[in-house]
Amino acid sequence: MRIAWFSPLPPHRSGIAAYSAELLPRLRHHEIDAFVDDGADAPGVAGTMSVAGVTLRGTYDFPWRHATRPYGAVVYQLGNQTCHDYMWPYMVRYPGLVVLHDAQLHQARALGLLARRRRSDDYRAEFSFSHPEADPDIAEIFVSGLGGALAYQWPMLRVPIASARLTAAHNTWLVRDLAGRFPGCPVQHVRMGTPDPLAQARTPSIEVRRRHGIREGAVVFGSFGRVTPEKQLTRVLLALAEVADAVPAAHLLVVGAAPTYFDFGADVRALGLEGRVTVTGYVPDADLADYLGAVDVCLNLRWPTGRETSAAWIRCLAAGKPTVISDLVHLGDVPALDLRSMTVACTDPTAGEPVCVAIELNNDIPMLRLALVDLAGNAALRGRLGAAARRYWAAHATMDLMAHDYEAALDRVSTLPDPARPAGWPAHLADDGTATVQRITAAMGVPFDWGRAERT
Repeated sequence: MRIAWFSPLPPHRSGIAAYSAELLPRLRHHEIDAFVDDGADAPGVAGTMSVAGVTLRGTYDFPWRHATRPYGAVVYQLGNQTCHDYMWPYMVRYPGLVVLHDAQLHQARALGLLARRRRSDDYRAEFSFSHPEADPDIAEIFVSGLGGALAYQWPMLRVPIASARLTAAHNTWLVRDLAGRFPGCPVQHVRMGTPDPLAQARTPSIEVRRRHGIREGAVVFGSFGRVTPEKQLTRVLLALAEVADAVPAAHLLVVGAAPTYFDFGADVRALGLEGRVTVTGYVPDADLADYLGAVDVCLNLRWPTGRETSAAWIRCLAAGKPTVISDLVHLGDVPALDLRSMTVACTDPTAGEPVCVAIELNNDIPMLRLALVDLAGNAALRGRLGAAARRYWAAHATMDLMAHDYEAALDRVSTLPDPARPAGWPAHLADDGTATVQRITAAMGVPFDWGRAERT
């Protein structure tokens, strides 16, 4: 099949960029053109890493290529980051497979329309279309820049889902939720997969620890990915400060870059934990397996959540590491150990052995204290959870399993019709540019009758 694939790619520091770079070679028996942002502020084709078996193209090439030789499927890898802005005009005009990595796109869409393009009326129209039940004046909170975490209450998903032939998501809870909220819009589960980090590691863990001055004998709790408030690392620091004397071996290793709006180092200093916390800054994807090997326990907490499936967490499972996660509804089918009762919590009673420890949001500090103490002091428990995590990855989250599910989704989307635009479709999303051409040509003294040109 001939496929057009819209996604950021490395060296862009996006989890979805790495995801596409890992997945695309598994689909190379198809003829794939990967379309990357070629806007003025984007790296374009020249600044994008090549991917084996894939032809890189600038997005502006897509319309004429599709018109002269149509693609069998168009795939949009969509997340809640502004690096996906460039694909929205194509997504609403050329329906295909929308892979929804976050079930909340409000923040990125608001930034794209308001902060970057000053299109407040277009934003208002999309907000009202996505959330007709909401008071339209709510949009003014975001127009004024005061929305913040309120974005999670109004996720603004209707445009991409209504414009897609097929939407895919990486956890079954989200698939059911989207199917219920958007009846008539096909939604399909595609398992999230990651490569095997044990096959990618190059540097012994002891060397990684020495590189960052982590003392011998430390039990290292690691966090991977951008250092944002949503990772709940400040809550981890509070718990660590309370049990620091009880678990002198516990050390926190934070692997990732911090945004300018979050000063994690200030929190470390305020709690007097400078000697117990190491922040690496950005680490290249090629080195992540080495850092995974250097930790004993992985922390993958998240709140607020866009109901995303964390590739960073799955890499930790693949590495055979015990993980500590937030107890979120969309992760309810993952067997988790409750350290208070040493019982398994899971929506599936047949799920079997626990593969992680879950932390309740309304009781997080006490449960984090317990997790730090129990996991730091019990190597056997860490070993059991880590071995079970590795088995869980092998059964549910390998690259082969994800590629298999993509093949099924691609086959399905290639046979589905383009959806009809629903009532209330925002006018700016239906604009084909004719009026703009007429204004430009009129200003040049060359009035242009587009309808007459089409007839001739």
